[in-house]
Parts: sequence; structure tokens; C-alpha cells
Amino acid sequence: GLMLPVCEDRRLAELASSSETTEGRALRITDLLSISSVCGVGVDTVPVPGDCTVEQVTGLILDVAGIASRWNKSLSLRIFPVPDKSVGDVTAFEESPYMVNSKIFSMQ
Repeated sequence: GLMLPVCEDRRLAELASSSETTEGRALRITDLLSISSVCGVGVDTVPVPGDCTVEQVTGLILDVAGIASRWNKSLSLRIFPVPDKSVGDVTAFEESPYMVNSKIFSMQ
């Protein structure tokens, strides 16, 4: 399957901060879920606000589980709650040669 690791893929990180998608807006978690339902393997390395709630994370887990169940396929979910960052802020992975910086995604 197709992996869409936002913080490991320079182009996906760019799309998270731009309006270059076909809808004229930045990439969202729901876009990654939609792609995963067809050809992807889940939501991978997506930065989210550090103050996201348990309910928001639970909701996302249930969304991924629902898609996985509906299409009878394995899907993963790997999000990064980033402390002291809010939606629209940018991550700061300067020390890692494997990670690229991206905008913090909304959990909505």
C-alpha cells in the first residue's frame, strides 16, 4: 500500500502548508483518511497540537478503525502530539535527518 508519512515526505509537508491541493486548501487529516480508504495504509507521522484531547484522539482512532473495518484492510495511525504547538504552527525537527517540518494539523 501507499504510505503517506507527512513528516517524512517533503512534498506532503509542503501540501500541508499550502493551497495547492485540488480543493484549493491545505492537506487535512480527512484527506489522508480518504486516500487510505482506497490505496493507502493509514495516517502516518502527522503532527497535531500538543493539547489535543483524549476525545479527539479517540475519535480519530475510531475513524481509522471504521474505514479499516469497512474495507477489510489493515490501516495504521501514527500521530505526533507536539507540545506547546497549536494548529497552523510549524514543527521543529532540526535535529533529525529523517524528519521534515510540517504545519500542525487540526484534529477537526
